Amino acid sequence: MPELKPFNAIRFADSAAYKDLVCPPYDIISPSEQDALHDRHPHNAVRLELAKEAGPQGYAEVARLFSGWLEEGILVRDERPCLYVYRQDFGHEGERRRVIGVLGALRLEEFGENAGVLPHERTMPGPIEDRLALLDALQVNVSPIYGIYRGGGSIQPFLSSLEDRPAMARFADDEGILHRLWVITAPAELEMLSAEISAHTLVIADGHHRYETALTYHRAHLDEPGAHDSILCFCVDADTEGLVVLPYNRALRTNDDIAAILGERGSLDVTDATAALEASQADHPFVVITAKGESLVEVSDDEVIAAVGQRAKAWRDLDVVALHEALLPALAPSGIEEFRFSKDPDEVRRLVSEGDFDAGVLLRALSAAQIVDVASSGERMPQKASYFWPKAVTGLVFRSLR
Repeated sequence: MPELKPFNAIRFADSAAYKDLVCPPYDIISPSEQDALHDRHPHNAVRLELAKEAGPQGYAEVARLFSGWLEEGILVRDERPCLYVYRQDFGHEGERRRVIGVLGALRLEEFGENAGVLPHERTMPGPIEDRLALLDALQVNVSPIYGIYRGGGSIQPFLSSLEDRPAMARFADDEGILHRLWVITAPAELEMLSAEISAHTLVIADGHHRYETALTYHRAHLDEPGAHDSILCFCVDADTEGLVVLPYNRALRTNDDIAAILGERGSLDVTDATAALEASQADHPFVVITAKGESLVEVSDDEVIAAVGQRAKAWRDLDVVALHEALLPALAPSGIEEFRFSKDPDEVRRLVSEGDFDAGVLLRALSAAQIVDVASSGERMPQKASYFWPKAVTGLVFRSLR
């Protein structure tokens, strides 16, 4: 089972400035956002998370920068091992929601049938190579991975009670999300929180590349001292928290004429994609966008089974599996040359209308519980199958491997 341990976090000394010091995870920062974050504050965490210059030379400079911040007192290290409770309060589709969970050092383990930590998506080698170069140079977990589990809400009363305690950090970001962080030091509370996480299988929601990077680093340093046997992780109970999982829509390039292949299968002139997806009674509805318009395309479970056989039902039931295993092979039999992924349907429409991509596909959202169930079945989703929002920000706490 997973093991979440307290650790001595390294934190920004000026807790009142956190709004200007944190940044999103590296893989959702656009070039323009990177520039804006660099300009926002000379100590913004983006300088560690996504350096302007990648590669060994650039990451050596990141390591020097981090060491300099420690020496100057910009960063301080907690004197004793702690766990950290992180809470986000936000609005979504007219409702107030919250996500609250525990930040700690998650012991690394190999993926497998009896593992306590499971992946839910496939990864690509490029990001792992880049993150490994950064980890080799810096030897710090800069941003947390995001893990979810089905805990039935057993520690929610304790987590909610922290509202009566002063938070170490409290700030609202530019999207109106309220972020709060509490430092947990009491031995009984540390033991209770660690025991709760260890009682349930943990599924990686965000951070597959960082986890596999940390595993690679750990394997290479087995005979060396250091805390490289663990990774910084934010652990959230999917049964009780207001997790929002947005669909990752796709724009694609292909040599096939998707509009022509659609033929009678699609219902043209979809004017409201969200309403069409929600109203459909099909097992797997999609809105396919081409230069000729938007079509509602429906795929049955029988079509998925015909394509993949009797694999785990939790995996077969996913729309993204139906898309990649049944629909796209039919619409683009010669294959897909390139994908572009976006949570924003309008961005997909723009990419198609401007001629950069040949077609787009809009998907329904899925639930966090579905993701846990798929991972527990032993299957992995296609890459970019889900988009958890809000993201756990980078810069609240850092974890040194030394």
